[in-house]
Amino acid sequence: MPRIGTQVVFGLFLLVIAGCGKPAPTNYTKWSSPDSSPQVNDNDASRKLMSAGMTVEQQARLSVKIDSKGRPSAPLTTRTNFFPKQKAEARKIIGNSRAAALSAALSLKSLNYVPTGLAQPPAYLSGLRLIGSSIIWDIEEAIHNHDYDNAIVACGSATLLGNSLMSGGAYESSLGAAMINQARQKMVPILGALSGVQLGKLGSAVQKASVNRPPITVAIGNERENMLAGLQQAQDFFEAKKFSQLQERIGSSAKDTVDMLKSMQNDSERARALFDWIGSDINARAEWHLKMVQNPRTAGLGPKVDEKKANLMLYRYFGSSIENLVPLLKMTYCRTQLFILECYLKQKMKMQRPLPTNLSAFSKSATIDPFTGDPFYYKAGSMTYVLYSAGEDGVDNLGDTDSSFRRPDVLLEKPHN
Repeated sequence: MPRIGTQVVFGLFLLVIAGCGKPAPTNYTKWSSPDSSPQVNDNDASRKLMSAGMTVEQQARLSVKIDSKGRPSAPLTTRTNFFPKQKAEARKIIGNSRAAALSAALSLKSLNYVPTGLAQPPAYLSGLRLIGSSIIWDIEEAIHNHDYDNAIVACGSATLLGNSLMSGGAYESSLGAAMINQARQKMVPILGALSGVQLGKLGSAVQKASVNRPPITVAIGNERENMLAGLQQAQDFFEAKKFSQLQERIGSSAKDTVDMLKSMQNDSERARALFDWIGSDINARAEWHLKMVQNPRTAGLGPKVDEKKANLMLYRYFGSSIENLVPLLKMTYCRTQLFILECYLKQKMKMQRPLPTNLSAFSKSATIDPFTGDPFYYKAGSMTYVLYSAGEDGVDNLGDTDSSFRRPDVLLEKPHN
């Protein structure tokens, strides 16, 4: 009996020794949780806007046709190019949803935004994209028919719908910016053909459509939460060793990245360091962009980019969207304001009225350059003027710009000859 007891004690001792030899489990940082997500501002206008988009998306899927070989056609909400026949089909699918979307956009203060992370964009956005496209077609057709009054109305509608999406993340805001930019770019070439009254109506339509436009900081904050949600999902997939699901989420082009993560399965500390670096960089970069928007002159230099290949391979799937989003929104907001001011200045010239000597005649919000936080640069003669933004570098280059009118100074797009 004593020998059996000794064996038991010795066995327990070996188990203890073996347990002491096991590495402690890695505690990964939590990047996203329900408490850290943006508060959902549940409002009726947002629900109606999303509902209008979803209705169009559902109708588009119900309208899918089967060819002679039994293959379904792509829903119209996935198309980027439309021939007259497809435009007619799209308008039929849209039906009353366009009026519903614009009515919701008119009273919308903010979207009921929820981060999606690695998931696909919300389905309602495809429907709203088709609605936005239909408004752009109206602008094109009205211009072609020299029906400038209806072109002005449609430009205001596209700007309104676009601005309604600016309180989302990168998916929503990028779609909204595309609508606004396309509408403006269609109208710029005909500014010289508009009467003074029409120029005033156009400036007023775009200005009214921008009244509820949220500050760029809203989209930055939302996209930060979206990126962190995506990072959390990737980290969860890694911990569960679900690499095929991770690759499915971020796309087939990410095979090298997923293989790199697979190689870290037995080096959890290295993996944690990688995820921590990405999460910390997302937060630091978002904070810098917020400072740049709020006070560009004092924000200083942005976070330094880590050049390690392993870091960059994964980073581009989670941390790069904000780098593309912010310049897009700044340029969109900048040129929209320049467009409004140009309409009013050209109106004065058309009506042979004196040009203002400075921009104080306009509201402060209409004259602030998003790139600098200071007023746009403006100089007027008797019947000529120059109006421009300092652009990304924040330096006044006396209106010097390139063929795209984007750098170093930003000007409103000019019509092509």
